[in-house]
Amino acid sequence: MRVRTEARREAILDMAAQAFMELGYERASMAVIAARLGGSKGTLYSYFPSKEELFMNVVMHKVGRKVDAAAGDMPDLAHEDPRTVLQRLGEGILAAVLTPEAVALKRLVMAHMTNDAVGERFWALGPAQMISTVEQYLAAATRAGKLAVPAPAVAARHMLALYEAEASWRGPPGAALDLSAAQIRDAVARAVDVFLAAYGTSNS
Repeated sequence: MRVRTEARREAILDMAAQAFMELGYERASMAVIAARLGGSKGTLYSYFPSKEELFMNVVMHKVGRKVDAAAGDMPDLAHEDPRTVLQRLGEGILAAVLTPEAVALKRLVMAHMTNDAVGERFWALGPAQMISTVEQYLAAATRAGKLAVPAPAVAARHMLALYEAEASWRGPPGAALDLSAAQIRDAVARAVDVFLAAYGTSNS
């Protein structure tokens, strides 16, 4: 039963994502999404108590879990070569956030994030967790002598910003970018070079 329930939840999130991207947040009502699923609003509400909750879960399902997978168990990799660890993380993040689907959802998030409580919830579910994970890794790698990071929380923001620097300044805000795996790899390598120039040691 649990497998069927999880499969149904995944199907709801996939259909809801399509509806949100096609119709926008306002027009993609729970009734519309339920109709597309071939079920009732009652069933939909049994999985997600509100459209806002459904939308947040769609973003995490389509983008957040891919970014989380890229982070893996970073704090446990403190003794590994930081260039390799940071390169792998950056490639995973950019591969997740630069897809047309991710860009479309990001536009919806920015358009919908007019309520402070909603903005804080999105922040807590996604960026805040990633910053914390990178911060923990940087602190652990510094203790291991692989990096020299005096303020891990600040440096984590530096690293994450560097990853997206070339992509963010490549075109208009919110524009879909079709970067190849090789372009992503090279952009991340340059970002890691800059980061290690500031925070690296002879061991990195």
